[in-house]
Amino acid sequence: MDTAYDFGMILQKLRTERGITQKQLADMINKESSIISKYEKNLQSPTFDTVRSFAAIFNVSMDYLSGMEKSINISTVKLSEEQIQIMRELAEAFRDKQTAYPKKLSSEQYQLIGRIAVEFSK
Repeated sequence: MDTAYDFGMILQKLRTERGITQKQLADMINKESSIISKYEKNLQSPTFDTVRSFAAIFNVSMDYLSGMEKSINISTVKLSEEQIQIMRELAEAFRDKQTAYPKKLSSEQYQLIGRIAVEFSK
């Protein structure tokens, strides 16, 4: 691992990126708001069940929250096999390949967006 593990920093980053207050997050996990501050300052460690709740709330893996995984996962729960395949292709089509993001979409990206619109409107 390149950097030191900091659960508090990861939690705070996820929370602020989504515009959730500490109070709102605490309410989501049925805890007092002060506990989120303690987690974010690494003054207290959450239980396994709490980490699992955070993973579900932020749609990330528990590995991501534990600093073992550097990427965020997208849940495919309740998606069809075709929808999952489209999402994989979409991620690949938009993945940064050591270049700046293009100002215009490629024909492949337009086709994927069209497939998404068709498949997810079924």
